[in-house]
Amino acid sequence: MIHVIAVDDELPALNRVGKMLETLDGIHVSGLFEKAKTFLEHVLTTPEQIDLVLLDMEMPGFHGLELARRLRAFRPEIHFAFLTAHEEYARDAFDVEALDYLLKPIMKEDLERMISRFMKRSNRLNVDVAIPERGVAVRSFGPFAVTTDKGEQIRFRNSKGRELLAYLHHHRGKSVGKAQILDDIWYGRDVERTQVTLHSTVYQLRKDLEVFGLQEIVELSKTAGGSYRVHWSAAFDDVAEYEREYELYKRTSSLMHVLRAVQLYGDGYLAGSGYGWAAPRQTELEFSYAELLEAMVDAYARQQRYEIALGPMQKWAQLLPLDLRLHSKMIALLLLMNREADAGEYHELAIELLDHADRSKLDFSLLSANPTSLF
Repeated sequence: MIHVIAVDDELPALNRVGKMLETLDGIHVSGLFEKAKTFLEHVLTTPEQIDLVLLDMEMPGFHGLELARRLRAFRPEIHFAFLTAHEEYARDAFDVEALDYLLKPIMKEDLERMISRFMKRSNRLNVDVAIPERGVAVRSFGPFAVTTDKGEQIRFRNSKGRELLAYLHHHRGKSVGKAQILDDIWYGRDVERTQVTLHSTVYQLRKDLEVFGLQEIVELSKTAGGSYRVHWSAAFDDVAEYEREYELYKRTSSLMHVLRAVQLYGDGYLAGSGYGWAAPRQTELEFSYAELLEAMVDAYARQQRYEIALGPMQKWAQLLPLDLRLHSKMIALLLLMNREADAGEYHELAIELLDHADRSKLDFSLLSANPTSLF
């Protein structure tokens, strides 16, 4: 049983969340508090078990972030999430390691997803709560990694076994012919030798997976010269989750979904792997990531949180160093931070990078006149 408390100074919203929580299996509502001070006194003195606290942000007397910091200091075993109507605190919520950041009005599906995240973070997978089907967790942002539902990370005997599994997962369960696999992974090698290498790699990969209880994951079809596919139930796929958050951002323009997607992206798709076959997908995801970074920059600039905007701005510049709009916004941001000398130096560097047509459009005097117009 998961013991949950909710805190919100808006009584109708508090009661609504309480009723939705009561409909979830395995959830016990331990308290609904309209006053932050009363909640704080209760949580710091009660000997009762409290697993998860849901906090509003702006409340009389205490801000939700301050409550979260006090919980971390005095009751570090308690997890917390934010239920709020305010988007602008999303970055702060992640900084205090909140489990989730849900925007009102809260739906039952939001609470189910939040409980699922609580289960994963607290390793309480034996509790009777309706969560998505268990299975492997696949991470393709950064080095390719697979974790079982027991939390064990798959160890590969050789690098080609890891690459082959990453390659088959990259094709999302579709069968890939042997000829294409050989051309993509062993390009330019002797065909007869690489066919033998492919068979031995598949054999060893299957052995590696079987050690961790994953049977019949790599399937062989003998039609049309032979093909392979990966067949598993991925309870978590970071790329699929990233794309889901990206699509939610496109529909809602919510900063919350931007932050989640950027957090998932990390260092990039199969970063540092050197897999040539992954390059088109890497480029595709880089463009959507750049769009998310720009959304972060614009949101923080509009909130006049210029120092925070500078971080995603610099990441964006690393991705697209020849983007005129990017350079214009970087100069405008530095000007808004009252760093005129840095803005001037950056303008000179940008001029060297851009072609003649774009140089003429990067007018420093025009940017200086109204830097806020770019956001």
